[in-house]
Amino acid sequence: MSLKSHMKTFISLVLSSLILLPSTAMARKKPTNDGRGMAAISQMTPDALPRQLAAERRMEHAAAVFTRVSGGHINNAYKEGIDVSHYQGRIDWDEVATNNSISYAYLKATEGAALVDDTYRRNLTEARRVGLSVGSYHFYRPNVDWRKQFDNLTSVVRPEEQDLVPIIDIEHRGSVSEATFIADLRAFVEKVTEYYGRRPLLYTYHNFYNRYLTGLFTDYHFMIARYRSDSPILSDGKDYIMWQYTQTGSVPGIHGHVDRSRIMGNFSLGHVMM
Repeated sequence: MSLKSHMKTFISLVLSSLILLPSTAMARKKPTNDGRGMAAISQMTPDALPRQLAAERRMEHAAAVFTRVSGGHINNAYKEGIDVSHYQGRIDWDEVATNNSISYAYLKATEGAALVDDTYRRNLTEARRVGLSVGSYHFYRPNVDWRKQFDNLTSVVRPEEQDLVPIIDIEHRGSVSEATFIADLRAFVEKVTEYYGRRPLLYTYHNFYNRYLTGLFTDYHFMIARYRSDSPILSDGKDYIMWQYTQTGSVPGIHGHVDRSRIMGNFSLGHVMM
């Protein structure tokens, strides 16, 4: 045969195969009600279909409460939260999530240069499993090299496991000078910000803020502790995102006392999402 005849035969074969073969690319692009294509439904066994539909209904219900942001969930149901550590012992997180008007939990992760809270890993897994928005906190020690504290924090608190930004718990000035305290704290806070790509939430007491932190860290959100019926007022007029209003809270699922806090004013968990 001539070259021209060969080409005509080849083109005819290609066209025939295109007509006979299904267009899988087009099938993937054609959505059904669940957006997965008819192939997925047709291949599903009769027993599997009800389970799939039930799972989709659960996901739709969860979407009414949760907003997916970055790597985590932001629970918008309530403005109340708790923070816990090994002092609370073994927590029944299903009970906490079911019988309390709580949306978020902050968990103690690390302290100083080496301490790791021995309940942290379980609390993190369980609190996220039951649908709370979860963050982690580091207890800052002014007398300890901030670089070692940074290494301790970042070796335990993994960004991809957090719904909320980390908290730096600042309660003591230590035996260092006030200038050294502020300089080291600022270096630590800035390094944490750089590592996690988000500004951490800063926690301190009302009086401690007014004594040492007034007018500082103006670009950062604060959680302020004051265990009275009236909310704290900071001396520089700064608005804070959370108020820890008691350290003797009672929460079903937790034995003994627990710290409780609430989101203030027009703030939301979205302001401290990871």
